[in-house]
Amino acid sequence: MLPRRKKKREGPSSPLWMTTYGDMVTNLLAFFVLLYSFSEIDVQKFQAVLASFQEHAGVLQSGRTIQGQPPLEDAGLIRPGEVFDNPSNLIESILRDFVEQQGLSDSVTIVKSDEGVIVRFSDKLLFDLGKADLLPEAKQILTKLVTVMADWPNSIRVEGHTDNWPINTAVYPSNWELSVYRASTVVRFLEESRIDSHRLSAVGYGEYRPIATNKSEAGRRLNRRVDVIVITKELEQVLSPSHVIVQEEAVGEDAQTQQ
Repeated sequence: MLPRRKKKREGPSSPLWMTTYGDMVTNLLAFFVLLYSFSEIDVQKFQAVLASFQEHAGVLQSGRTIQGQPPLEDAGLIRPGEVFDNPSNLIESILRDFVEQQGLSDSVTIVKSDEGVIVRFSDKLLFDLGKADLLPEAKQILTKLVTVMADWPNSIRVEGHTDNWPINTAVYPSNWELSVYRASTVVRFLEESRIDSHRLSAVGYGEYRPIATNKSEAGRRLNRRVDVIVITKELEQVLSPSHVIVQEEAVGEDAQTQQ
């Protein structure tokens, strides 16, 4: 009787590296599923993605990010489940809810512009007529506003506006000076209340940017105002894929120039 041949042990049916490759492909699949889930951005996802992008791209000069702030829903500044498709809509909603919560709807208006979102203060809320010293209640309101937007990455421009009634005092020879002093006073207060100085700017337009007629008292009241503009256009450019491509091309050109 012939002896039985021992069966050779068969090795693995596929190379060992295939196991590692399979794990990598699975991880990539999970990654792209997560990316797909961001196609409809809610508030928390938007904050996480934007803050992460800013942190790695060096968008924030002050090193601050939106991370670490109390959830906006917990603070009552947004409605649960609200969806926003860009930074302007998110910021506009937060500021509108802030104005409503503070009971300021009669003297503060939120306006959407091409540049961003305007917080429009009537002059009587911030200053006495013909003066540029902040009223005590104005400081309280601005302090609360700072708690909302202190850690946003946006630039903030403060604009002073007057009506067309002439002014001629030792301190303010014309409406130009009055509007500039008012804008500068607000900027200085925001800076002292921990808004990063690099984000701030002040402009005085005098009587030359009216939003209503100066022929009536009601119109003049509307023209006497201070606009705090939260610039969102720059963030939309940063988040745009085309902007990122342009930036990369610019960096490549600079590198070639240096060589």
